[in-house]
Amino acid sequence: MAGLKGFDNVYDYLLFDQKVTRDMYDRQIDLIMKKLAPHMRKYAKLLKKIHKLDKMTFADLKLPVDPEYNPSVTIEGSREYIEKGLAIMGDDYVKMVRTAYEERWIDFAQNQGKDTGGFCASPYGSNSFILLSWNERMSDVFTLAHELGHAGHFRLCNGAQSIFDTNVSTYFVEAPSTMNELLLAHYLLGTDEDPRFRRFVLSNMVSNTYYHNFVTHLLEAAYQREVYRQVEEGRTMQAETLSKIMKDTLHQFWGDAVELNEGAELTWMRQPHYYMGLYSYTYSAGLTVATQMCKRIENEGKEAIEDWKKVLAAGGTLTPVELAALAKIDITTDKPLLDTIDTIGGYIDEICRLTEQIGAN
Repeated sequence: MAGLKGFDNVYDYLLFDQKVTRDMYDRQIDLIMKKLAPHMRKYAKLLKKIHKLDKMTFADLKLPVDPEYNPSVTIEGSREYIEKGLAIMGDDYVKMVRTAYEERWIDFAQNQGKDTGGFCASPYGSNSFILLSWNERMSDVFTLAHELGHAGHFRLCNGAQSIFDTNVSTYFVEAPSTMNELLLAHYLLGTDEDPRFRRFVLSNMVSNTYYHNFVTHLLEAAYQREVYRQVEEGRTMQAETLSKIMKDTLHQFWGDAVELNEGAELTWMRQPHYYMGLYSYTYSAGLTVATQMCKRIENEGKEAIEDWKKVLAAGGTLTPVELAALAKIDITTDKPLLDTIDTIGGYIDEICRLTEQIGAN
């Protein structure tokens, strides 16, 4: 398809609709693979120490920092958390959250055959529809806040733009959703000074929000880039080849800190994102913008929030670079991504300190 449409390679073809340069795409993958890896290896070693493991394997990476501390949350309780956590966005935004609950935009039930994860569809001229499976865990609250971020985004976008200008680049589309996760987490951090609770919230940010977007999806993106590179060279792709590429990608990131147990290389099979063009890398791109914007909101308050609402309402009328610039973030440079990586490292360092403090008590 790339050749038929006159593109030099598959990357240019797939990035064209995203309105993203090859440099932006490569930067997102290369910097995270190089700069974030040391921080995540430190986190892996912490999990090994906490759980007294003889060795840290790929299968152990999703272990919670504190398995005995996982507050149960009802659906009504989630509403209170999310309304208060997102209150900083203003009364209209909270009203949208309240309406989502009252008018049943959200399908909470665990039903046979239901997809895993969370999804949000926002048809033009209608309210959003959110799909998830409720398990009464705090992680579900973050998932719901994430999906309501998509709902809030397209509520403003669809209300301000014609139907022809609501197709937002996938490079940016995960920024409003991950922003909500960060706002919720920062609200929770301000509600309780107990070291164990603080460690719980920080570890949830690292193991869910950042791990999911900056590690899981990013490693998929690095793997995908190598697959496309080899296809561009005319090589054929068998299952063995795909597994080897995935194993090499995982080893490059985790190094000697994590043992890749048998089966780790098969994780290329599980994600539908591989069949959605260059989508996997955009999660970390969106979260980079969200992290920088969240800092602006905390430091500048109302002015930053008004900037963010303008960004959400702009829809597809601006490119990702222009959307970020409207939020006073320059994503044409390394700075926002490097700062976000440092932020993740800071969270991991604090989790390590709190673990020592809790152990000493």
